[in-house]
Amino acid sequence: MTAAEPPSTIPSQFAAVVAARGDHDAIATVAETVSYAELDRRSARMARALLAAGAGKGARIALLAPDGIFWATTFLAALRIGALVTVVSTLVTPRELAHILRNSDTQFFLSARRFLSHDYARTLEAAFPGLAGAGAGRLMLAEAPYLRAVWLDDPAGLGWAAPVEDLLRAGDALAPAILTAVEAQVFPSDDAVIVYTSGSTSLPKAVVHSQWNIARHPPELARLFLIQPDDRMLPMLPAFWLGGMAMFFQVLSQGATLVYPASPDLEVVVETIKQLRVNRLNGWGDGLARLRKLAPERGIDIDAIVGLGHFRDDKGELIPPQLQSGMLGMSETFAPHSAEPLDYRMPEDKPYCCGRPVNGYERRIVDPETGEEVPTGEVGELQLRGGALMKGFYKRLDREVFTPDGFYPTGDLCRIDADDYLYFVARRNDMIKTRAANVSRLEVEAALNELPQVQVAVVTGLDDAEFGQVVAAAVVPAAGAARDAEGLRAALRDSISSYKIPRRIVFIAEADIPRTATGKIRLHELGQLIERMEQG
Repeated sequence: MTAAEPPSTIPSQFAAVVAARGDHDAIATVAETVSYAELDRRSARMARALLAAGAGKGARIALLAPDGIFWATTFLAALRIGALVTVVSTLVTPRELAHILRNSDTQFFLSARRFLSHDYARTLEAAFPGLAGAGAGRLMLAEAPYLRAVWLDDPAGLGWAAPVEDLLRAGDALAPAILTAVEAQVFPSDDAVIVYTSGSTSLPKAVVHSQWNIARHPPELARLFLIQPDDRMLPMLPAFWLGGMAMFFQVLSQGATLVYPASPDLEVVVETIKQLRVNRLNGWGDGLARLRKLAPERGIDIDAIVGLGHFRDDKGELIPPQLQSGMLGMSETFAPHSAEPLDYRMPEDKPYCCGRPVNGYERRIVDPETGEEVPTGEVGELQLRGGALMKGFYKRLDREVFTPDGFYPTGDLCRIDADDYLYFVARRNDMIKTRAANVSRLEVEAALNELPQVQVAVVTGLDDAEFGQVVAAAVVPAAGAARDAEGLRAALRDSISSYKIPRRIVFIAEADIPRTATGKIRLHELGQLIERMEQG
């Protein structure tokens, strides 16, 4: 690394921030606030504990916990030793957890025991029934063949899990010099994180990002999000989703403060904003809209909080929604690949534009069928290369993911004008974007079709002013089964996360499913059918 080059790994970047901002608040919650120096001390202790447990470069570590000090400490510790960290959603079901831990080859699993109504020990036992008979010591399960140890903050009554405190104490004897030597061997090219996101199959796909991506892309995004060192940012998107993770690294890269509420309940969020002096908020969709209504009722001036109030340009004037930066990104690109700063007012002739490329991304628009580039301004599939593009999908060959010349076909239908501004048009594949989350319609279909009361189900996304899109299903009931939409939703809660469950369900005959001559579902016509049935 040259003197002018920014840090390109998390160990080097975090060390630089701690040296410059050690006394500044790093993570703030109502229960506790830690400085950068204290976060360094705690994450170093956890890093030494992981090393003592046998983890190291490339170790597969999974983390399940709500946003907060424990999550941040453990996440940074794993990255400091060069491990490959899988972040797990707090909404995870047993079926999803079984797939994630098995597919990611997780060796070491660290988790909170409880969050909201969840008991993750029970989720684990439902995911891996063999755990119930496992005792203390190294695990050996056919259901998760690489899993060797589980640590929980509260393992009471569980023979197969150990306390996080025991893990930490076991690492206290490890000399700090060992961690220093380990961090020096973490390189920008090393795999760093796996994020599971809905894909074009019934199971989530595993996006792999490198140390370079997570160290170098967020500082570029921080400039677009106008993050300053004294900001106190409350992200509404959880850090297990890429948008929340990108914001985590943006704030830390600037030495600013992350503020985390104890739960996503909006009353809790409002009290956190008031108590912890939040001046920045990163929200999305209906949650942000509802917070904007509630906050003034609780005495909060929304215009005093950037991101809660409506965006203004560099002259302080409100930016109309159609002229705001659209910021288009995805898990595979580590958040935005095309954007403009939040205070940038798009030209009048570029309404609903996403912006120009970020951090060296190369973009091209191709005909989805032929792969040939289309003329400037025409609609086609967006392909990306460079920037902070993912290294690939875990356990997938590069040739299965990228074009021969290294571009990633995004599945987004877009156009790019003569001034290099990108416009999003639609999704080409089977993704539904709801409440800032990607949902695979095929994953939802698979879960519905496993239910005994369903003969066949087809799923699509419907446009919605509040959610962006909502998941909708047309169900052919099994013979003798009741037409019970709420019953189907209740049954789905055991197999898919709550945000994936269809908000709209209609019942139809199989002959009514709109299909092409080759049997493919006509999704647009399916959506129209569902809307007609709801209205009539």
